[in-house]
Amino acid sequence: MDISMIQFEQATAESSFLGTIEPEVLTSEQVNTVLNQLTSTIEIYTLVSLYFTQVNRYLPLVGIDMSEFDEQLNAGLLHSHSAVSLPVSAVRLEQGKHAAFVRYIFDENLSPSQRRVLATLHQLFTRPLTHAMEFQRLRLMATKDPLTNLGNRNGFNEAAQRLINRNTRNGQTFGLLVVDLDNFKQVNDKHGHQQGDVVLETTASILTDTIRGHEEAYRFGGDEFCCLLDVSCPQELSAIAGRIHDAMHTHPLLKAHHVTCSIGGTLLRENDSMGDLFDRADKALYEAKEDGKDTYQAA
Repeated sequence: MDISMIQFEQATAESSFLGTIEPEVLTSEQVNTVLNQLTSTIEIYTLVSLYFTQVNRYLPLVGIDMSEFDEQLNAGLLHSHSAVSLPVSAVRLEQGKHAAFVRYIFDENLSPSQRRVLATLHQLFTRPLTHAMEFQRLRLMATKDPLTNLGNRNGFNEAAQRLINRNTRNGQTFGLLVVDLDNFKQVNDKHGHQQGDVVLETTASILTDTIRGHEEAYRFGGDEFCCLLDVSCPQELSAIAGRIHDAMHTHPLLKAHHVTCSIGGTLLRENDSMGDLFDRADKALYEAKEDGKDTYQAA
């Protein structure tokens, strides 16, 4: 890799070089070790964590900033007095104008030999990174609802199982709300499916805004939605359901179409499977519908 591609940011303090002389290039054994680690996963967050550990073995690395790729795709400390940015030419930003950069943060300035080691490591990283990003893109397509941009049923299943596994590890519970629109069919019948889609998109926005900071909303299918929530008691779950009802009642579009929602909710119980959890909330939703709609029932 052409070292002139490396963009050095201005240091704010004098550098203190390593006490030992670093090799100018990695040995074949070291390269194989790094490659074996980087090709052991296709999951992008795991890959970045493994890569951080590998770079840290050879260089005074304290952090990797990849926020251009993903706001949450970082490792270690992101603030220090010396940083190096290297491009990944195979990955383009959405505008397509220039490559995305990996920003390496160090606790001291690098020597010329250390810069060559960094260039070698970065080159080893780029191919596994592009594969992991493509895998993430395909997985998101498989778990996202294209109309509302919420997670779909596959996304819900993955997230629910992840939370159940978390409960097994540390006992942290969570809640589920199943939300079904009232009077939605008449929107499609009277105004067409295009207006029905607008109602679904509006509902998705309301759910996302209302539960923000707790967990996520999903479009389970048709006009049914699910919310996985970081709550620990029935009162918290009921309060969020109440806020969803209030937001639905006050939205001009939903008011105009007389669209409300019925909600069933439950907390995870000991030894619950994902099916147990959903069936209980779904039964509560059915009871809410039977009670005249536009209400909340807990199970």
